[in-house]
Amino acid sequence: MVKADLVDRAMEAANLKSSAAQDAVEALFESVASALARGDRVVLRRFGVFRTRPRRTGVARNPRTNEPAGIPRGRVVRFRPATNLRSGAAGS
Repeated sequence: MVKADLVDRAMEAANLKSSAAQDAVEALFESVASALARGDRVVLRRFGVFRTRPRRTGVARNPRTNEPAGIPRGRVVRFRPATNLRSGAAGS
């Protein structure tokens, strides 16, 4: 599923025009991205939780050349699915 599929589903479910559904999906993604950039958790009931965690610095290896490559300090986004998604009953 891609963003266009989400827009189509929003159009059908909420009986919206294409531009309104596009704006709604974009607003959702922008809100989630800005909250994660601030370091906030994003909790979507019955779907899951997005949060950021610090990434440690270190050294990895390039598998093609076997040369060391540095891993910079930063933050990574983690997702923990809700219980119903973990059990495979996503549509229920």
